[in-house]
Amino acid sequence: MNRKLLDPFAPEYPEAIEACLDDEYAVKCAFSHHGSLLATARSDGQCYIWDMDTLNVMRRLEHGETALTGISWSRSGRYILTFDEAGICIMWDLKTGERRAQVEFDSAIVSARIHPRNSAQFIVCPARETPCLITIHGEVGPPRIDPIRIAVDNVDLKSKAAAGTCCCFGKKGNHVFFGTSKGAIHAVHVASQSVVCSIKLSSSTVNTISRNPRGTDIVANSSDRILRVCEVVLPDSAHTLTRPLVDVEPSIKVVSKITDSVNRVSWLQAVFSSSGDYIVAAVDHKAEHNMYVWDKATSSLVKMLTGPNELLEDCAVHPLRPIYASISTFGIIYLWTRVPQQNWNAFAPGFRELEENIDYVEPEDEFDRRVTTSAGMVVDCAEYRARRERRASDSSGEDDKDVFIDVTEDDPLFSDSDSDSEDEGFILPVVVEFDADALPPAVPPTADMQSTVEDDHAMDVDQGHVVEES
Repeated sequence: MNRKLLDPFAPEYPEAIEACLDDEYAVKCAFSHHGSLLATARSDGQCYIWDMDTLNVMRRLEHGETALTGISWSRSGRYILTFDEAGICIMWDLKTGERRAQVEFDSAIVSARIHPRNSAQFIVCPARETPCLITIHGEVGPPRIDPIRIAVDNVDLKSKAAAGTCCCFGKKGNHVFFGTSKGAIHAVHVASQSVVCSIKLSSSTVNTISRNPRGTDIVANSSDRILRVCEVVLPDSAHTLTRPLVDVEPSIKVVSKITDSVNRVSWLQAVFSSSGDYIVAAVDHKAEHNMYVWDKATSSLVKMLTGPNELLEDCAVHPLRPIYASISTFGIIYLWTRVPQQNWNAFAPGFRELEENIDYVEPEDEFDRRVTTSAGMVVDCAEYRARRERRASDSSGEDDKDVFIDVTEDDPLFSDSDSDSEDEGFILPVVVEFDADALPPAVPPTADMQSTVEDDHAMDVDQGHVVEES
């Protein structure tokens, strides 16, 4: 996809359902960092990796028998994190198809995220324990587990009061945000594992937290049916470009609130669009499959995507294109996108679009064998046209020589100069799977077949003629 050839004024949100993927037990979904793969967490304990080009399953991961509660991608797309209701968290290496690390907790895992810059670290939020930072030390020894205290000092770390309901890393991974059941958001420094700043949104539980991919703000979804967009000021944020680091005071401030004042619906999920200008909110309703697209700047509703009469389980946004993925209660994955408008003027400058049919007026000398030029000379029509086409091709050739193509400059949309991650060019290898039970059964050799094989070995080729050996 060449984004420079697309219409820059086209809305960055889809309009209708383009394709459906049948995944019977899918409950959660997430796009990879480049958007080429879609992972689905299933209620039967498996994880499917879908290819967005062919819309086929490329990999199946056997996590266990307990239902998965979520998934998380690494920045390179090589590693994926799966976690379930039994408290088991597994990081997979898609290059080898094996488990890279496995951590077990005493309660169900409600949220987990891989570090955006270091795939050897990830955050886990158990339901009845304090959040933990997991660090993988290669293939030697078990992973290191460091508890992160986000509650007051007199709270037991093995209690529900010390647990986090959701988590989300910052852009560079220096800070991580935790939501609690008391309606607070805590920003924790990863290196020191200390709380930098906090904010009390309400007395309701914070269900989800999502970070803006093009900025430093976050959106929080609470149980009080209000979406809150918060401006985050931290030492590693973009606000430090205009003033020194010592003058930056960490803070989280609510800048806008989004709610459906008419229907008063509750939200299942709230994420930013690929450009960061819109907020996509999935409706938590028994018989509706709707997603609302809100303008972040004005907090106004710009689009409502209406799907089939099925319960909405989860939704995800493509990181580069206006493509949304939603999962229904029947395990069907709906892919929402826009129908591109064909603009032929961009390819043929002399092409003129017609709103209605017009009558073509034939010129008087269109089919004449000889034509009169502007200088008054009478020349052959075929020769005159060939000379004009040759002159046009020569002028276009001279223009092509002056064109300079820069292949070294990175497009900021597809690359990040601040990236510290490895394996940015990882491509998921293809694994050929076949069902051994579907193959025809092997036929044991008989006496006739054995004699035929012996006769074939007794034949020899001599000067192009097949003869029997004596």
